[in-house]
Amino acid sequence: MVYKICLVSTHGTGKTALAALTEGELKRRGINAKYISEMATAATERGLPINEETTLAAQLWILHRQFAEELVYEHKRPTPPNYDVIICDRGPDNYCYLERRFGEHPYALQLTLGHLKNFPYNRLYLIPIVDEKIAGDEGVRSISRAFQGEMDNQIRTFLSRHSIHYVELPAPQQEDHFRNEWIRIIVNQTLQDLKVPEHNHIR
Repeated sequence: MVYKICLVSTHGTGKTALAALTEGELKRRGINAKYISEMATAATERGLPINEETTLAAQLWILHRQFAEELVYEHKRPTPPNYDVIICDRGPDNYCYLERRFGEHPYALQLTLGHLKNFPYNRLYLIPIVDEKIAGDEGVRSISRAFQGEMDNQIRTFLSRHSIHYVELPAPQQEDHFRNEWIRIIVNQTLQDLKVPEHNHIR
């Protein structure tokens, strides 16, 4: 089985950049890693609305597409490409955007919880809000601080309600603009879980 990392959070926390940087650090240590981008951009490219005024069809498309992308890469296959690690930019937090807009949705909830049970993540990391300014996302995500905070609460409540284990990353030091501490935590935990010798870890 492929080792699966999931990064969850409200939008605008630098999650996508963290996923890409983590992929790079793992590759530098001989780990064949791939990060799977969140589906918000792909949804807007298809004319599907997101953010505060999203539709049920849009959120269901995002939910299905995200899990489908994971399934493509999370098993070893007879032909390349094959990966040792996949880094998922979002996972169950996609459901939270649906629930925030439309309330609890039995089918989407069952899909989300079923995916977590049958195709679990090895590690799920929650990224906190740490900046006063929402991280750039090429105009895809809302820049409303109120909406960002609302979704942060929604995601935390969902994880707690369904007893989903996660590790919350610590607030970085002010000078740590590239979130090197977060990268170090995720990479070293991954290498430890994969039983990679410590001399390959980030110091």
